[in-house]
Amino acid sequence: MKIKKLILIMGILSSVFGFSQNKNLIELTSNQDAEEGWQDLIFTITKKEKIDNGFWSLTCKAKYKNQIVGLKINIVDGIPAGIVNNDLDNTRFVENGIEIQSIGTESDKLISVISKLYGQTKQTKFSTEKLTFTIFPLNRENATLENGRFKFKLFYDDNNEQNLYAEFYLNPDLKNGTIELNEKDEEYRQNIVKLLSEK
Repeated sequence: MKIKKLILIMGILSSVFGFSQNKNLIELTSNQDAEEGWQDLIFTITKKEKIDNGFWSLTCKAKYKNQIVGLKINIVDGIPAGIVNNDLDNTRFVENGIEIQSIGTESDKLISVISKLYGQTKQTKFSTEKLTFTIFPLNRENATLENGRFKFKLFYDDNNEQNLYAEFYLNPDLKNGTIELNEKDEEYRQNIVKLLSEK
């Protein structure tokens, strides 16, 4: 009987905590500048965990028109500065430095929203694959992620072997609990939707 009560209490607490967490989510498009016209996205980091391979695992969610959207982003910690003496250091590219993956229904909703924002054909599901990206740090200091906000440029399908080459920006701020997914150029919109969608 006691075990049943304990399970019930844990379930209630989990529901309350989940509701509270979702209630405080940032608005997905609240970081956009209407004059610039970019479809930049921002998420609340709802869960962060340093995992054994030296990556931070970040569960990221946001609100968009009364629905919750999200994804998981794993990013390697401690990437050296990419800007040295005001010049880009081209030795600082890190292959497979970022992984993006689905968290289920919220990710399926996200790809539908991104498709709409990017003016692309609606996709039904977020990719079930773990997508890996090459990363370049746009920072003047080593990116110890828990210390603050950092900027990275991401590349997918570097050699365009899948005809899905794309670039965009990722700006994690673990200190303040947000992460930005920003556009590099409108020409990559179609490929970004394709690569994030179920094949």
